[in-house]
Amino acid sequence: MTNFDPTIDELREQGLLFYEVVGGSQAHGTNTPESDIDLRGYYHVPNHYREGLGDVENQSMDTSHDIEYYNLKRAFELLMKANPNQIELLWIPADCIKIYNRPIMDELFANRDLFISKVAHESHFKYATSQIGRAKGRNKMVNNPMPKERPTKLDFCKYIDLKEFGIDCEVANQGEGWPKDRMPFRPKKAVSDDFILDLSKFNVAKMEHMENTYRLYSYGDKARGVFRGPNEQLVCESIPKDHEWAYFYGLLIYNQQEYERACKDWKNYWDWMENRNEARWIDQERGILQFDSKNMSHCMRLMLSSKNILTEGYPIVRFEGEQLDLLRRIKKGELEYSEIMEMVNRLQSELEVLVEKTKIPDEVNYLKLDKLYRHLNQVAEKELVG
Repeated sequence: MTNFDPTIDELREQGLLFYEVVGGSQAHGTNTPESDIDLRGYYHVPNHYREGLGDVENQSMDTSHDIEYYNLKRAFELLMKANPNQIELLWIPADCIKIYNRPIMDELFANRDLFISKVAHESHFKYATSQIGRAKGRNKMVNNPMPKERPTKLDFCKYIDLKEFGIDCEVANQGEGWPKDRMPFRPKKAVSDDFILDLSKFNVAKMEHMENTYRLYSYGDKARGVFRGPNEQLVCESIPKDHEWAYFYGLLIYNQQEYERACKDWKNYWDWMENRNEARWIDQERGILQFDSKNMSHCMRLMLSSKNILTEGYPIVRFEGEQLDLLRRIKKGELEYSEIMEMVNRLQSELEVLVEKTKIPDEVNYLKLDKLYRHLNQVAEKELVG
């Protein structure tokens, strides 16, 4: 069986997209001239690819995640869990719809209330509160700029130089000659402002029973080097017995896990820098704002939508009037963090009362949704494959 792993262009060419919308700030009404265009949609997987769902891709997207499409199975999985981003796709404003296959989507829209339950309220509320942590998170990329240079293994190496202590290894081996006026074996950085340890002049051997620790042997120009090969892997040597003290220099501490984590963080940061929306971060980078106003705008939007789910039975996607004005003011950074949190806490208290009074069900009807899913697959097969 051939795998079904389409690109976005292939989905279009094969006519398998049956729903496509402009989401995000364009749908919410909070967009600015600098806003990204977020495309979302659903596609159909032809029946002859479905013998094994493990071979079917759930999503197709671009690298920036500004464009994401979901096959119907994945869409239903997320909708039944009340994923806020998926729920709003079923209440998207008409002016944001670009592709709409009437037989399929008419059926889905006619039954969209089946996805509304207290779980939808809870998912919106949890997603809203998670935005608060992100808004002031210490680990936000905008608050932790990275140097343009990729981390090096030397940045994660430390060493202990016995010569610094005036130790003659042969004498020390007899139990004499240790300095009494210095603390022993305090590691130093292998690279600093005024010194770089040239590890190409050394061989290393693993230190028994100690993680990330190696014995260093100074061989000068005859050394094979600590890091070797295309990927600069640390390579241990077998040191001749008569070289142990003659060439022994000290200990090397190399934390490979921290190095690899730093490289990943560095790559993620510069990928983010390359793809980010510049306008979003200007005020934070200038130190004008101490929080991410977009995250706080998302928080308020989701809480207002959660309230509407409890009172009216559906989410708010397109905001208007005073609510839209509030979201725009938060997004522009016109409100203090404390002001926003006062409103958030007030809304939370309201939601706690409303969840006890709401008439929406506790959870979705899985049997009805399973029946709907099977029916929509049949309709899609007829409409899009024939």
